Amino acid sequence: MRSVRVFFEKKGDIKYISHLDLNRFMLKIIRMSKIPVWYSEGFNPHPYITFALPLSLGFESDYEIMDIRLDDDSFKNEEVYNSLKPLFPEGLKLFSCEDPVMKAGQVAYADYKIEFDSVPDCYMSGLEQLLNNDAIIAKKKTKKGTYKDIDLKEFVKSFSVNDNTLLITLSAGGSNNLNPKLILDTFSQRNEIETPYYKVTRTMLYNENMEKFK
Repeated sequence: MRSVRVFFEKKGDIKYISHLDLNRFMLKIIRMSKIPVWYSEGFNPHPYITFALPLSLGFESDYEIMDIRLDDDSFKNEEVYNSLKPLFPEGLKLFSCEDPVMKAGQVAYADYKIEFDSVPDCYMSGLEQLLNNDAIIAKKKTKKGTYKDIDLKEFVKSFSVNDNTLLITLSAGGSNNLNPKLILDTFSQRNEIETPYYKVTRTMLYNENMEKFK
């Protein structure tokens, strides 16, 4: 029994498919592919799959990762790729199947590209000023439904502002995961303005040493 790491993109209207629905869809196409996937034991056996870091609803991604466990060690990664690729619909683009190098729990950072449709220069300069502050205190909702104060600055690894685009690297995975939406919401609340339309693309994942997650 061995694992295969599947790399794919999630783009276009399919970004509105929730992670739960994506999980169900992947289980369906894995069954259709006839690859020798390992099934869980118990009353309701299902193919074993896991995702490195679930993507927020409405976000696009250049670098999504799903692990599949096979019960036939002789079945090659190339065969997994050729079996799955024809079943991926528009919006999901399979680009590689490889042996896992890092454990899923080692994801520590994520790159995001946030593109605004049309905003004045003062909006982008104000956002840049916020991110340059020594601290950015904001309210974050806990799993219990309550709110607590956190310093968003502690989660920001790096950032740059260019024209109508914000490129930012944030802590990701486990309890240190930060959704970039919280930064934009905090900026809008502080300035009592409406957040303009924007598109978020998660472009890369890294481990704690800022090495490409693979």
